[in-house]
Amino acid sequence: MKYIKKTIALLAISFLFMSLSNCGGAQAINGKMDLIQNPPFKITDAYFQKWVAGVKEGGSGTNIYIVFEEVKPNVVFQDVYFQKQISSLKKSSENTSSYVSHFIDAPSKETIMSADAIKEAQNTPSKPFPFALEENQAIIAYMFEGKQQYYKVLTISEKESIAYPQGNPNVHE
Repeated sequence: MKYIKKTIALLAISFLFMSLSNCGGAQAINGKMDLIQNPPFKITDAYFQKWVAGVKEGGSGTNIYIVFEEVKPNVVFQDVYFQKQISSLKKSSENTSSYVSHFIDAPSKETIMSADAIKEAQNTPSKPFPFALEENQAIIAYMFEGKQQYYKVLTISEKESIAYPQGNPNVHE
């Protein structure tokens, strides 16, 4: 009877230890990427707009516009994670409560496949995107009271695309 109680106690302690170690591992994987539910700001509007330049070398891209209300004084906006890309979030020159982020579509770089290891070493491995997002969602990275924080914008509406006749519209900002 004592043998059974000791075995059950040992199994219970082992199970508890395994459960706690698994939780700690999950926190280490997520690390600083935990999402904040109640950020120190309020978003009144968020939308993205694709653009294309009228000249071949002008390129194309997407601009995200986020309008904030009630931003606490110690908030410093940094980056936006959107459609598997990252770009800085900057205050708009047109509206003081609005921020904009520019994503420029880069031509896809071909992977070099060669028997020569030196040529193949020129390939740069892509970094995994840190968030699982839908096409109309984004993550805002910001500093608040000395801590890096992340907030998920659940719905970003899409406005009609713009075709610029002269070139890249983001060159002069």
